[in-house]
Amino acid sequence: MKNYKVFILFLLLSIISCDGQKSTTEIIQNNDAKHIQKTYEEAGDLISEITFELSPTSEQKADWPDGIIPWINIENSKKEVSQLINPTEIVVKQNKINLIIDYPLNKPTTISLSNPKGFTRKDLALEISKQYHKIYTEEEATAKTKTIPVEQRTGLINRNETDGKYGIWGHDIGDLVLSGIEVHQTKDGEINLVLMLNS
Repeated sequence: MKNYKVFILFLLLSIISCDGQKSTTEIIQNNDAKHIQKTYEEAGDLISEITFELSPTSEQKADWPDGIIPWINIENSKKEVSQLINPTEIVVKQNKINLIIDYPLNKPTTISLSNPKGFTRKDLALEISKQYHKIYTEEEATAKTKTIPVEQRTGLINRNETDGKYGIWGHDIGDLVLSGIEVHQTKDGEINLVLMLNS
């Protein structure tokens, strides 16, 4: 299991500036650390990890000489799923799971899913993409503070924080890629999936 407490401490120490002021980047990093700590405290014991790797297309091979892209894009999973390595492998044998979506959300959500045959890598990639699309759509519909279009952003082009149902901050859906999932189990036997996202 990753030593998340050490990571969080390092991250928190690294974001504090000398004059006590925090930049937008530092605020985003601080939010990251808080969400990581809370998620791990509640998820249960780590029982397995799932990776999401793609075989590069001929056009992508120059950028990925090792022959592996180490993530799948959340926004375009339907398009990229055909490149997924071992898509039909059942990676979660349990038929009921909780998908924890907390990044980049101020108000995390947990989605319960069931499948009598368990879940394949492809099932999870497509379901996660579907849920993120739904979350971003609901956020925009319920927010009073709307997302500033990319072409109107100044300085860092990170997404502004909005105040809708989920309180999304820092990243547009197009920024998010899924590199893996940590499968956790609580003492009560519940299966919680913690997403390993990069942006």
